[in-house]
Amino acid sequence: MSKKDANQERMWRAGMKWIALALLTISLTACAGRSGMKRVFWPAPPDLPRVQFLKAIKDSTDVVESKALSLLALNGSNSDDFIPLVKPYGVAVGNGKVYVCDTVQADVLIIDLPNKKMTRLPGNVNAGRLKKPVNVAVDEQGNIYVADTSRLEVLQYDPEGSFLRSFGRGKDMKPVAVGVEGNFVYILDQASSQVHLFDRITGDYQKSIGRDEDPRKGLSGPTNMATDGKGVLYVSNFGTGRVIKLDRDGNFLMGYGRLGVNFGEFGRPRGVAVDKDGLVYVVDAAAQQVQIFDPQMRLLMFFGAPGTPGSLNIPAGIAVTSDNLGYYQKLAAPDFILDKVLFVVSQVGDHMINVYGLGKKQGLDYDAEYRKALADQEKRAAEAAEKARKAQEGKDKATGQPAIGEGSADVPPAQ
Repeated sequence: MSKKDANQERMWRAGMKWIALALLTISLTACAGRSGMKRVFWPAPPDLPRVQFLKAIKDSTDVVESKALSLLALNGSNSDDFIPLVKPYGVAVGNGKVYVCDTVQADVLIIDLPNKKMTRLPGNVNAGRLKKPVNVAVDEQGNIYVADTSRLEVLQYDPEGSFLRSFGRGKDMKPVAVGVEGNFVYILDQASSQVHLFDRITGDYQKSIGRDEDPRKGLSGPTNMATDGKGVLYVSNFGTGRVIKLDRDGNFLMGYGRLGVNFGEFGRPRGVAVDKDGLVYVVDAAAQQVQIFDPQMRLLMFFGAPGTPGSLNIPAGIAVTSDNLGYYQKLAAPDFILDKVLFVVSQVGDHMINVYGLGKKQGLDYDAEYRKALADQEKRAAEAAEKARKAQEGKDKATGQPAIGEGSADVPPAQ
């Protein structure tokens, strides 16, 4: 090689390194933007913050940060495959990982944020090949269960992702969700509006629950399901806009909601999750937000509605966990202490998976603040009632009508 050619080679390599460095800067800037470092809280001030938007995931570059660094090497070595999210729906958490069903790719994507890894389900081949996975669950042993609406069965994989077997073959059902608890596998069947119970060990069918003569107590066009770890099921229903709470014997425990767009109503109820404290989270694809309820299904708050960097876009699945809080705490505001982490799937847009932290601001007594707010609210209500009473008294005097309690028609005079 001539001296001139050698100089050109060095200049080319130097130029490529500068280009790589520029691409790295752009990539990291984009990742920082998509990871949602802007601090967005719900509810909005002056209310006390309870939910913070932590991070958004669109593809593997939002998880595997080392990919951009490989550009600097320029040595021709292969990096891990780029993995996009095309149209995700269901999501589950287990063993510190996040499992996401992508209906278009016909795959389950496994995300390990603390270890910066994102992989595809290894057993999604041959007999374990998925066609249209919509929801996923993980049991205590790490086994993975996937509800497939095209194969019309639930497929089980071991903790390493290898295919084991299927549930429900020949049952003539359309599985849209799956849950695992104890010795039972629960399969939500949209075709019959029932939940089918299978023995987790033998795979045998046990029974079906969810039908009721009262339409307010039975399932109707069910879409998603969650288990609370205590033998209780929560099922969201598109047909009635209600969340139905059943025990594993099929006894109706509670129903909440109706079709609508107001607080406590659901236009298109989708994902539902229950945390260790009994809080219930319900995704509404119509209002594009998540509503949080206490164990008695009293509405506490909502978050994720359009208009903020942490907003949702046709949301579907939701999962909640307390695993790896140390990692997620680094994404939160320094004085906002996390108690749980929420993963909510959007089916379109740049924020395919939004990560939220549920917690409290350090140094504030939330219970005291709530009591104070309630007292202020009761005081304002009493003042408004007194003002209305005095106004009515003024009207009565002006028209010559007796005041209530003084011979009026409302309270008969003493005999």
